[in-house]
Amino acid sequence: MSASAPAPASSIAAAGKAAPVTGRVFVTGGTGYVGGNLRRALGGRPLRLLVRDPDRVAHLRSADVELVGGDVTDPASLRGAMDGCEAVIHLVAIIAEGGGATFDRVIRGGTEHVVVEAQRAGVRRFVQMSALGAKDDPRFPYMRAKWGAEQAVQGAGIPWTIFRPSVIFGPGDEFINALAGLVRTFPVIPVVGDGKTKFMPVAVGEVAEAFRRALDDPETAGQTYDLGGAKVYGYEEMLDVIAAKLGKKKPKVHVPVALMMPVVKLSKPLPKAIRPPVTEEQLKMLALDNSSPRSATARMIGRPPQRLEDGIDYILPGADNRRP
Repeated sequence: MSASAPAPASSIAAAGKAAPVTGRVFVTGGTGYVGGNLRRALGGRPLRLLVRDPDRVAHLRSADVELVGGDVTDPASLRGAMDGCEAVIHLVAIIAEGGGATFDRVIRGGTEHVVVEAQRAGVRRFVQMSALGAKDDPRFPYMRAKWGAEQAVQGAGIPWTIFRPSVIFGPGDEFINALAGLVRTFPVIPVVGDGKTKFMPVAVGEVAEAFRRALDDPETAGQTYDLGGAKVYGYEEMLDVIAAKLGKKKPKVHVPVALMMPVVKLSKPLPKAIRPPVTEEQLKMLALDNSSPRSATARMIGRPPQRLEDGIDYILPGADNRRP
C-alpha cells in the first residue's frame, strides 16, 4: 500500500459511534461555489479552510475562520493541516480536466490524500461531497472518480456521510447561468440530444443545510444520501423554465451529441463567454439521467425542497447573481 493510500479500517483505531460535532471543522473547497454557501450555513462554527494561497483570500479570516495553505493533490502540504479538527467536510472537485488536473488525480486521488491525513490527525467525522450517478464505469471518468473517492471515505474507519446531489442551482452557479446565456444570446435555442435526460435540480442553500445536518445528527453516519429538488425535469424542460423566467419565446433546434462533441473540443481555447455551456465530459453525461426516487433533501432540511422555477430569479436582469 502506498504512503498516500488510506489505511484499511481494520488497521486504525475503531471509529466508534458518531456524535454531534461541536469542535472545529476542516473544509476543503470552502472558497468555491458550494463552499461559500456552506460557510454561510455553518456561520458561528469554528472552521479551518484549506486554500491554495491564504493571502488571496485573507478577507475570509475571522474569529471563527482559520486559513491554511495546501493542495489536495500534494499530500505533503496537508501534513498537520487537520490537527485539532473534529470533522472534515471535503468538497474539492473539478468539472473539466486540464493542465495535469485529471478527474482521477483531483477527485479520487485528492480524496485519498485527505482521508490519510484525517486518519493521522484523529478526525472523528468525515462528510463527503459526491455526485448523483457516481459509479465505477470507465466510460464516464468524472463519475468513476467520484465513485473511487466514495470508496476511500467508506474504507477509512471514520464515521462518514456521503451526499450525492443532482445539478445544483443558485446565484453564481455555472450550469443554469450557462443555459440562461444560451436563451438570451441565440435567436434559436440549441437543445443537445433529444432533450429528455432527467435532472432533479437542487438549491445550493439546501445542499449546504444538508451538510450542516450531517454534523449535528449522528444518525446520518454511515449513510449515502441522494439530494434532489422538488421536481424532475427533462433537459429541454429546464430550458423552457429558464426561457419562461426570462420572458423569452424562441424556437428550439435539437443538435445531436455526435455533432456537438467536435464543436466542444475545438472551442476549448476560446474565451469562456463564447464556449458551449458544457464540457466534453458533461456532454457525454447528458446521456445519463440525473434524478433519484430516493432524494433525502426534504428529510435533511426539514421542509419541501425548492422548485427550479421558484429559485432562479438571480438570472433576471439586475438581480444579484454573485456567489457568497
